[in-house]
Amino acid sequence: MSGIASRRVVAALAIALALATPLAVASVQAHGNHVAADSQVTDDGTVLVEAVSSIRPGFVVLRADAGGRPGEPLGSVYVGRTPDLTYRTSVPVPLEESVWAEWDGNRTIWAVLHGDANGNEEFDYGTDLAVTNVNPAASTQVTVRRSESGRASVLAAGFDPQPIDDGTITVRRADLPTAGHLVVYPTGSNRSVGSRSLPAGTHRNVTVPLNESFLADRTRDFRVRVAAHRDRGDGVFGPSDPPITAGDRVVDTYFAVAPGNATDDRPLVNTPTVTTAPERSATDGPTAEGAAPGTDTDAPTSAPADGTTDSAPTTDGTAGSGAGFGAALAALAVGLAALVAVARSASQR
Repeated sequence: MSGIASRRVVAALAIALALATPLAVASVQAHGNHVAADSQVTDDGTVLVEAVSSIRPGFVVLRADAGGRPGEPLGSVYVGRTPDLTYRTSVPVPLEESVWAEWDGNRTIWAVLHGDANGNEEFDYGTDLAVTNVNPAASTQVTVRRSESGRASVLAAGFDPQPIDDGTITVRRADLPTAGHLVVYPTGSNRSVGSRSLPAGTHRNVTVPLNESFLADRTRDFRVRVAAHRDRGDGVFGPSDPPITAGDRVVDTYFAVAPGNATDDRPLVNTPTVTTAPERSATDGPTAEGAAPGTDTDAPTSAPADGTTDSAPTTDGTAGSGAGFGAALAALAVGLAALVAVARSASQR
């Protein structure tokens, strides 16, 4: 290869690298800063935030409600960077001890994403400002109920629509203070399209089968709501099994589902690495209405109604959908360096 030709190739690759960089950054910024959390019941002063996406490292801060706006901070946790982006699921945020000591019944609070202005990884109220001015989705309002009878929460939402190839959806974590059910509803409907019965305790990676007749007509992504219900004693979900509530809100979660027969013409985008935040170890304790002590299991102990067992692996570590834009840029940079070397060698001949 001549020196002139080599330099032309290097220039072309440099242009490609320059063009790829803003596209990669745009793929991160398209998701932007957001916090997802749902109303829940807690018995230990820890609030579980379902998902956190941040362009830069920062904090998830629990804040009091001040007339429909975030008020004084009640607790916080630092969220650091993952390889491509700060994106985490199932983030436990402890309330300050003094706040929890005075907590009584139901309270409406906010989960708000704040930046780390000085990079010291310590939340400084008034210095580490909320990023809601960049994206209003960086805050969300929830109701938290204090209970001495166990935790109640449902966490399933993720970065992308959850694929459904075997007729089931997966709930990443479900906490039930007593024996109950996870019940699936299409968004905007109170007609259940699937359920799973569970004992009291903490369960991870719970598969919930959906009605075949409902899935047969699904050809595009759709949204569902998964709610926690108490069992009235027969172990089978029915209309008499009430939802678990925090204040006037049902303990539930919303997320998108991609059916196996979906026709999706959206462009393919590499998504950031998802990290499940570490959780404090659960301890056995009393449960509501005389139920058995709570358990913390990596796989639910009850089987679906059809007799199958849940063999989904625990995902307490890192999971992702691809190499992401960071790997692509690295590959381009390596290629550019190699061609620069080739060009230099050729020009010296």
